[in-house]
Amino acid sequence: MEITGRHALITGGGSGIGAAIAADLCTAGAHVMIAGRREDRLQQVVDQVRASGGQISYRVTDIAQPAECTALVDAAVAAYGPVDILVNNAGILCHGRTIEEHTVDDWDQTINANLRAAFLLTVAVLPMMRTQRRGFILMVSSDSGIHHFAQQVIYGLSKHGMNDLVQYILAEYKQYNIHAAAICPGLTDTEMGLSLTPTARPNVLSAQAVAAWARWLITQPDNMNVAQPLVLSPIRDPWALL
Repeated sequence: MEITGRHALITGGGSGIGAAIAADLCTAGAHVMIAGRREDRLQQVVDQVRASGGQISYRVTDIAQPAECTALVDAAVAAYGPVDILVNNAGILCHGRTIEEHTVDDWDQTINANLRAAFLLTVAVLPMMRTQRRGFILMVSSDSGIHHFAQQVIYGLSKHGMNDLVQYILAEYKQYNIHAAAICPGLTDTEMGLSLTPTARPNVLSAQAVAAWARWLITQPDNMNVAQPLVLSPIRDPWALL
């Protein structure tokens, strides 16, 4: 897809990979709306991107609430018109417990934020993408959606679900020129990623590198799609330093 002049909606855009994707797409000429829960972080990203000439706005949103997902898409359309690119990036981490130690609240909070929100936002943008016969839906998943790491069962299931959602989108909507893909980074230098490790640990991925691969996926020609999850891994195992 040609990015220049397109409208992108990015969740979790106040920091980390979401902020990096927002900056990258704005540099390429997209009009971007970012969403997140922390207004100060969102404003900081908007200020930085606008200082470089990018067109970007934000909306404070808790995507774990279905009504707020609907309101977010409505606000995005009001700001820039129909959504051409949806980046489901927001999510929360749930780890450090075995299967039997998890609670119902763990399940509800993680699945609602990571998978249900991605589903609801996808449902909200598909009609406009189908009408304009153009669209790209990107799931920022995780290598936890490829592998099965101990003490990450609920988080891992949410990411496996995001990867599978891509396949269902392609099965039902590729005839409308709607593309979808999942990107699955390993440990990355984000607030979430570094919460698992000492901040000084080397060998993690950069959010900017992940954003560059995200843009690569989105800008592929209309007659192709990267149908399998794109897994990004540090060249050296960061966990080996533990």
